[in-house]
Amino acid sequence: MLQIEQHTLRYLEHTLRLKIKRDERGDRLYSERDVDTLRLVLQLKEKGLNTTAIKMALENTEDKDVSGETALQTSRPQSSLDLAEILSVASKIIEQNEDLLAQNKKMEQRLDRMEKKLDHRNEEREKTIAEFLSLWKAEQEGRPKSWFSRFRGK
Repeated sequence: MLQIEQHTLRYLEHTLRLKIKRDERGDRLYSERDVDTLRLVLQLKEKGLNTTAIKMALENTEDKDVSGETALQTSRPQSSLDLAEILSVASKIIEQNEDLLAQNKKMEQRLDRMEKKLDHRNEEREKTIAEFLSLWKAEQEGRPKSWFSRFRGK
């Protein structure tokens, strides 16, 4: 029906805290509403939302469903309105996700620039240290060896 693996269904049920009815043996009994919820979850996952964002979207829809459950059962136009609200919330979440991805990309670029700057400074520091060492070695070659150096044979 949804063409997803059992372990994926168990994962979604566990992480999103879905309330799936079970029979006396513990097998899951999916209602049409459960299947619709899973379809919505899969669509939101395809749009790039993570499980936390999907969980928040589902909680928002559940709050609205609990408060107006009797009204939804009696009127069909209300259910299409709720679907529009769900899609609106989902699109807002998608926009926020895209904004976060853009911010993340900018931060990564800034981090790359800072790393390059740090590498450049480290290279300059290493060059300076190498110059000082070569100057020191040249200075030491001109000096006579100390008695301890001669004793050790260096």
